[in-house]
Amino acid sequence: MNDTTEHDTTEPSRSSSARSGQPHVVVVGGGLAGLAAAAALSSTDVRVTVLEARRRAGGRAASFEDPVAGGLVDACQHVAMGCCTNFLDLCRQAGLTDALRCDRTLWFIGPDGDRAACTPSRLLPAPMHLTPLLLGMRHFSVAEKLALGLGMLKLARYREPAGGETSTAQAWLESVGQPKRVIRLFWQPVLESALGESIDLVSTSAARKVAVDAFLAHRDAADMFVPTEPLGTLFGDRLVAWLEGRGVTVEAGRSVTSIERDAEGRASAVLCGDARTPCDAAIIALPWRQAARVVPDLVPAADERLAGSPITAVHLWFDRDCIDLPHAVLVDRVSQWVFRPDAAEGRQPGYCQVVISASRGLLGGDREALVSTVVAELRDTFPAARDAALVEARVVTDPTAVLSVRPGVDAFRPAAVTAVPNLFLAGDWTATGWPSTMEGAVRSGRLAAGATGRHLDRPVDPLTADLAKNPVVRLLTGYR
Repeated sequence: MNDTTEHDTTEPSRSSSARSGQPHVVVVGGGLAGLAAAAALSSTDVRVTVLEARRRAGGRAASFEDPVAGGLVDACQHVAMGCCTNFLDLCRQAGLTDALRCDRTLWFIGPDGDRAACTPSRLLPAPMHLTPLLLGMRHFSVAEKLALGLGMLKLARYREPAGGETSTAQAWLESVGQPKRVIRLFWQPVLESALGESIDLVSTSAARKVAVDAFLAHRDAADMFVPTEPLGTLFGDRLVAWLEGRGVTVEAGRSVTSIERDAEGRASAVLCGDARTPCDAAIIALPWRQAARVVPDLVPAADERLAGSPITAVHLWFDRDCIDLPHAVLVDRVSQWVFRPDAAEGRQPGYCQVVISASRGLLGGDREALVSTVVAELRDTFPAARDAALVEARVVTDPTAVLSVRPGVDAFRPAAVTAVPNLFLAGDWTATGWPSTMEGAVRSGRLAAGATGRHLDRPVDPLTADLAKNPVVRLLTGYR
């Protein structure tokens, strides 16, 4: 899609807008942040074009063709939670909720193979709704369960020090007396999975957000929403089709090289090599390293201030189904989460995916050793896997899958508004108040769209509100 005949290569964007009667906004990047920005702007009197370098939109929420599966396989399993109100709202608007399975029960498999079906109550008010979840963790003693509950309440009341945060989540948990087994068997797998980074690197503030928003805040906050269609279909096809039905132009295979600015320093066009797309405003919705190359004066250098954390997905095809749970947290193992798609979802029998967050230096980078370790752990955990033959394995690692939410990182996460009046930033690495998640990506896109709408005098709907916290939760967590 490198046809440039539709793009004005001589006239400035203002005359293009005058002819069309609509301001033209170009969104650079077709990941969730860019698509969310386009969706928000599509409800206004604005012409929107999304330029995506890859062959299919969706960004890191992507799929690949696999000959064994005979179709699309997600590069890495993505899930949302009930607290992800903006992501779920976007899916509702676009008619995608039929492809999201709600798993209310969280399965934990302890070091000795004990299974814990942890299901928050729908009858008890928050935070008492967590009582069945806490009691269901069979691998903890009564004293450890009490310590865990108390630790969660202490974390919920944590406030960042006035001089800035320096403590990591692990150091803080140790300082408040959390037992080592509780840290290793609960906090580590939960926080590393939610934040995509090692517990000894993430900030205590980020850990607090997980404790409050994903557990304590609301009875529905911990619900897991698992896509039942490949991400490439869900976002790359269905979401894009919905956007196009609302007048948004999505162009794949368009790699943006720079932003042209006029004599006043405003963005006047988006350049893809020699192709020039005039614009009245632009949203840069790229990962931070790519954004820094396109607008180096507006994005902090991609050094230790904005660091990435790797996530590894181990895709396994056995000769039969051997995982008897839809998902499970594998505690105190190299494998962290295992996901098994339902047969009704059209996936090949025998397939499962193991996800490992913060996977830097994992087993020295030896992929064969990693596959052997993961398969051995599955066979130790799931009896049906012991006699199953492994047909194929594939390891997919994204070295910068998420922004590493280390202490102090929020000071370097830029806002949507930049020094250029008509140039805005989006991406889960920007200042959203959320960690690097699908919810953070959607929020960033909506925040950038809101700022763009204000600049163009085209109001955009605000963010979807968080799940309401009842007075008890507000009192316990210190929320006003």
